Amino acid sequence: MGSLPIKQTMARKTKATTPAAWKVALGVGLVAVASYFVLPGTDAKNVGYSMIGVASVCCVAAGMRMHRPAPRSGWYPIATGNLLFVVGDGVLSLYPSLFHHAAPFPSVADAFYLAGYPFLIYGILRLTQRGRDDRNGVREGLADAGIVSIAALALFWHLLMGSYAQDPSIDAFGRAVELAYPVMDLGVLFILAQGLFSGAARRSVHSLLAAAMVSMIVADFTYDVLVLHNTYSTGNPIDAGWLLNYVLVGVAALHPDMALAPGGASGERDGGRRLPVIALAGFVAPVILLVSGVRSSQSDVAVMAVLAMALFALVVQRMRWMLGRITRQTASLRRSLSDRDDLEAELRHQALHDGLTGLANRTLLQDRVEHALAGAVRTRSTVAVCFCDLDGFKTVNDSLGHLAGDQLLVAAGKRLASVVRPGDTAARLGGDEFAVLMEGITDPSAATAVAERIVSVLRQPVDLNGRQISLSVSVGVAVADVGSTAEQLLSEADSAMYEAKASGRNRFTVFEEAMHSRILERLELTNAFAGALQRGEFYLDYQPQFSLQDRKLEGFEALLRWRHPALGLVAPDRFIHLAEETGHIVPIGRWVIEQACRQGAAWSADGSTLTMSVNLSGRQLTDANLVDDLRTALSMSGLPPSQLVLEITESVLMVDGEESLRVLADLKATGVRLAIDDFGTGYSSLNYLRQFPFDLLKIDKSFVDPLVDPGGEGTAFIATIVSLAHSLGLATVAEGLEYADQQERLISLGCDSAQGFLLARPLDVAAAGRLASDYLATL
Repeated sequence: MGSLPIKQTMARKTKATTPAAWKVALGVGLVAVASYFVLPGTDAKNVGYSMIGVASVCCVAAGMRMHRPAPRSGWYPIATGNLLFVVGDGVLSLYPSLFHHAAPFPSVADAFYLAGYPFLIYGILRLTQRGRDDRNGVREGLADAGIVSIAALALFWHLLMGSYAQDPSIDAFGRAVELAYPVMDLGVLFILAQGLFSGAARRSVHSLLAAAMVSMIVADFTYDVLVLHNTYSTGNPIDAGWLLNYVLVGVAALHPDMALAPGGASGERDGGRRLPVIALAGFVAPVILLVSGVRSSQSDVAVMAVLAMALFALVVQRMRWMLGRITRQTASLRRSLSDRDDLEAELRHQALHDGLTGLANRTLLQDRVEHALAGAVRTRSTVAVCFCDLDGFKTVNDSLGHLAGDQLLVAAGKRLASVVRPGDTAARLGGDEFAVLMEGITDPSAATAVAERIVSVLRQPVDLNGRQISLSVSVGVAVADVGSTAEQLLSEADSAMYEAKASGRNRFTVFEEAMHSRILERLELTNAFAGALQRGEFYLDYQPQFSLQDRKLEGFEALLRWRHPALGLVAPDRFIHLAEETGHIVPIGRWVIEQACRQGAAWSADGSTLTMSVNLSGRQLTDANLVDDLRTALSMSGLPPSQLVLEITESVLMVDGEESLRVLADLKATGVRLAIDDFGTGYSSLNYLRQFPFDLLKIDKSFVDPLVDPGGEGTAFIATIVSLAHSLGLATVAEGLEYADQQERLISLGCDSAQGFLLARPLDVAAAGRLASDYLATL
């Protein structure tokens, strides 16, 4: 077994160093042809001649066995044709021995010779035939071959066939046989030229066959001319042409290319090489007529004229086809150029427009802002940009999936485009950020009017597959000053947008210089979130909640605070929305729940029922681990679930009511209580109260503040809210209680509980603990 690879390697080396069979055959054949001319006597030459012919047939048989070509039907006729030629040679050489006189003309040998040509023609046709997939190439190849063949016919007729046709020394049958040889040669030439011109003959084997056939045709023609003038004898140099035909056919059969199927590329690529041949052929008949006329020699004018007309007709037809091909290629080129222009336009559009909404993208907006600023100097107007960011879009994306998010972006893009002025540019900058470029502004109020329309139209709910998704947008407006750049203008609009978001969202804000410092602070706070929990920078204060009737302590609301090492105490309204936007609110909110549960359990250790309220953000509601984290916090702290109150802002529920309902149901299943916070600030409050499993309703401070005016509408609103809540079995808690008049009015309206500065300010953990201890002492 170990010697097998060595044997295979040796076999490969032997094969690589052994000369190819066709090269050996070519070398031996050329030596044999040369040896033919040095053989002594006619008989020896005849024997050597026949041996080379037999060897050619044997080489064809060997090549077919070695390479097993697909088109065997082409090689069999060629071998048969050459074999018939060999038999004819043998019959011709045996005449003197058998009959003691030279062979007559015509003889049996001529029958074998002429019978070989059809086989040869058919074989070459099979080996050079072209598929029907390029009919134009085949048609033009036939025309070109016809031109060459007619030119050859004119030459043959002038030098040979005309004399045969007018030879009175032989009968009609003899003349027919004499004329049959050049006709057969012309048939071979036509098929060979057609294969070469149509592009089907492209390999080495075709070149070898072409050389063989040309050698035979030249030898036949020269032999006939020599016989015509009685100057031929055996051993004439022209015999080399026939011998080379035998040799080259055998070499072609042994060449590896013969195993490949016929066919090839279009012959149009050979136009530069075939054109001189065709042009020269087209002049043959006219030149013969011209020379004959100048020399006053005999020439069959009628035949030459007919051939010249035939050549002219083929050339004209060939030109028509060529012009037709050029016309089609020109039309195809025009279509290709048009398609290329369309593709370039499409690629240009894709490069400068958002693929989802079809609006301009950041690159196009930047370019148009630059051009608008340059044009504003000439028109003595100014330019404004509205920078828009959808509020709560990430919550939609996380809860409903990216497909719904894309649908929401498309809807927002359409609404944005519907409210801009003609000539303005609406763009999507990426994510949920949009922008509007306004040119030709003569009054800054025009920019704020557009911003107001944007906020208004995007405030309307969007229907996504049957779900009503509430949408809002924060818009920053920046108006260019003299010398403003595109980058500066977009940056100012971006700063104003963040200011609008920080001010409560769902609004627009016009840029002011002081906003830059707040943007820098925003960036610093965003970067500081990472590691703030580990560094212990967050802590909780506790807002006490009291019963209004007896002013007894009922519980606390946990309030998140941040003591930044560089910025000091950071107010919640400065960092809560940033934590929601960046996603940091999820781990921070988890920590708040854990701390609040632990503290609530400590204050309830003596059997009190003080509640602990914790706010949940919209991002937390989309967190898949929220319910598991809640169960873990309750289990680890020991706080009874009924004493934990989770507060959900009404606006959070507006994003996706169905998904919120499912999450709240899962939270409710843990045993905690649910409160709807800031009630009355949304758009579908009554529907939420009916659908969602709330236990408490917290009345927003904006409804409590008007209670200081006894004749105001605040009393009516509070009375309606309290009555509605009680009818639904919900307890009510008023927020932001600051004055005694408010407290008395809330008591008279039946509100259950309250929290605010009037009752107690937010307390640190120690002060809240003392308040809880005092409460326990009264039990």
